[in-house]
Amino acid sequence: MEKDWRERVVKNNLDLIILRLLRAKPQWGYEVNIAIRDKYRVYLSAGTLYPLLHSLEEDGYIQGEWESEKGRGRRIYKITEGGISFLEAGERATLELARLMQGQPPGSKP
Repeated sequence: MEKDWRERVVKNNLDLIILRLLRAKPQWGYEVNIAIRDKYRVYLSAGTLYPLLHSLEEDGYIQGEWESEKGRGRRIYKITEGGISFLEAGERATLELARLMQGQPPGSKP
């Protein structure tokens, strides 16, 4: 996929990507950023990532907890039950959109 389109798709679906990563395991913001960079070859600025993490937490989709390590603190995020439900709904909607883009009628099976 071209770089511009890859970045657009990742940024437009960033909430679902983050929830999927946190469903696999709790992570802190830097780990999330590195995982996205490594998997999608898209680098997110702190100004993009952290406001979204805070928004997801305010919406109840993730929960953050401060952890101290050698004098430094970091916030570890984990997905909540509400986040799992939101992720699953988003994945269904994404699959439906993919079917529509392929010319299949709504609600059809692949």
